[in-house]
Amino acid sequence: MTRSNQPSLFDSDEPSSQTSSDPVEFVYQRTDLAKVEVRRSKRAKRNITAYRDNEKTVVTVPTRMAKRDIDAYVVELVNRLDDRDERLSSQKLLEQRARQLSVKYLDQDLFQTHSVPVTIRWVTNQNSRWGSCTPADGAIRLSHRMQRMPNFVIDSVIFHELIHLLVTDHSAAFYELMQRYPDHEKAKAYLDGYSHAQQHLTAE
Repeated sequence: MTRSNQPSLFDSDEPSSQTSSDPVEFVYQRTDLAKVEVRRSKRAKRNITAYRDNEKTVVTVPTRMAKRDIDAYVVELVNRLDDRDERLSSQKLLEQRARQLSVKYLDQDLFQTHSVPVTIRWVTNQNSRWGSCTPADGAIRLSHRMQRMPNFVIDSVIFHELIHLLVTDHSAAFYELMQRYPDHEKAKAYLDGYSHAQQHLTAE
């Protein structure tokens, strides 16, 4: 089967009107997959779709697709949904940590909600900085290199970017606010040491 003839795979948050009423063809009971219902749809010509329905995953396939051809597509779509759910869970945790830091260390009476980001997420394209933000849209981005670092380090970088939502430069006002985070110097030393070690390894 050439690539051009392969069906299109889609993952979705919710069932579409054309898939929710399709009868269940069979259910996967494999130990490495959560419960997966496979449904055949006469309206699905080439597309294979998948969505979560509480604790199970529902996959809709074209009517004529052979069962032996479905298995690999089911695994791929379940993996896609797992990855998406993990990303959403991670983002929610980051948003929760940002809110907690803002409430604990920033003056909410003065700043109100301006120090709470609209979005905060891990990114893989920041290799020369630990974090960045865009005050105009309230977006904070964190380097994926920190994902396995101690929480106090991650929190320090989040707090750094929270302040930049309020103070865009590194003025005295910025550093005055940064000192409110008690592990600021400890986190800075950790990141400086990490960067020095990475430079040493690169040089070798």
